[in-house]
Amino acid sequence: MDRALYGKKRVVLVIDSDTVGGARLKRILNKYGYRVHTAVNLKEARRTLAEKKKIDIALFSLKGFDLAPEQIIKDFNLEKPVIVILEKFSEEVAASALKAGAIEFLTHPVDSKELIKRLGVCVRMADDGGYERLRIDVCAPMEKDGDAPRFRQRIFRGLYPKSAEKEILDYGYEKLDRLGIGSFGEVWKIKDVTKDPPKIFVAKIPLNKKFNAKFEEEAHILTKLAGHKGVPRVFDMIEIKNKSALIQEFIFGKTLYEVIERELEEAEIASVVIQLTDVVAHSHGIGIIHRDIKPGNVMVQPDGTLKLLDFGAAKELREEEVSDTVTGSRPYMAPEQIMGKSQKHSDVWALGVVMYVLYTGMFPFYHEVEKVLMDIILRVPPSPPSKFNEELDPGIERIILNCLEKSPENRYPDARALKEDITNSFPGYGDNILSLY
Repeated sequence: MDRALYGKKRVVLVIDSDTVGGARLKRILNKYGYRVHTAVNLKEARRTLAEKKKIDIALFSLKGFDLAPEQIIKDFNLEKPVIVILEKFSEEVAASALKAGAIEFLTHPVDSKELIKRLGVCVRMADDGGYERLRIDVCAPMEKDGDAPRFRQRIFRGLYPKSAEKEILDYGYEKLDRLGIGSFGEVWKIKDVTKDPPKIFVAKIPLNKKFNAKFEEEAHILTKLAGHKGVPRVFDMIEIKNKSALIQEFIFGKTLYEVIERELEEAEIASVVIQLTDVVAHSHGIGIIHRDIKPGNVMVQPDGTLKLLDFGAAKELREEEVSDTVTGSRPYMAPEQIMGKSQKHSDVWALGVVMYVLYTGMFPFYHEVEKVLMDIILRVPPSPPSKFNEELDPGIERIILNCLEKSPENRYPDARALKEDITNSFPGYGDNILSLY
């Protein structure tokens, strides 16, 4: 791509009390096609905002300002996305800026390529309605239990009002219970009242007909994956008030998120890991990446068999090797996925995070402030899992850390290679599928 077209004529306001630093940022942005206005203080920035009709995003260097970040941003009162640049990395300062309303942060000295990537992602997401329109992440963070952090269950029941839509749908399906709601649609437990006895299914219904293509793509992907026991079956696509609803298999069981509220034995962990890796390997083998692998999207049936759910974020790569969409659940997202470049390596990363959690009871990367978490994922290496599980086999630790390499090229190329290394290194690993509850 021509660098001059990268910014697509977007307009950036650079606020930097250091004129040399501001000029450097302007040169970088101009090179990538951004139009730039500069200001050396808040007064000049306000004047620029008053005079200019269009500012897409502000780049705010906090260096040289004596006020706390939250006070600066509050005083600035900009109704546009703000990326702050910290003089040096500090969790406290970064969290303060983000809580005050900044949508992203960088640190001095600013790397030009990282600046352009983060700026582009922020502008794109702001255009789409902001970070709040990302998929709902129902995976809770860890809570302290002495020195051994464990999961805290978060209950979302009752968070959203029930739909006013009539309970009996066309085609003979009756709504029973709403299972969830996200940025794009609702998920309902339904029954087919034309059958005797009635059969139970899941209906995924778009919130708006403009999302029809997304749900039709999910049906297409599930159809391509049909035949693997770890993928829910698709039964139908129906139209509900001009919205394309996906009817699929209802899985009886518990999510892996619920199951791992207790500590699993090593054989139980192996049963989970090998099944989950196998279904992702099957997916990768036909060119499909899931992009949202996490315990909340894995259903464990009473006999211990697993189903990988929610292919709404999945992508068929076809000829290209990388997807350009930012999607996923933060604690499980790979560095390149955060930057909007998902690939098979990104699913491998998520599998590594799941393995880390299963073997240690902790996330390899976590912070309660989402933007700080993203920066930790991008910059900070994971602690060896043996630090939290002294009995962990060194071979398992090697495999987990390979999955969590920052550079995609240093990870397993896909889940098939990951599974092969596991089974070659540990013959019989996960051969016995065990009931987990």
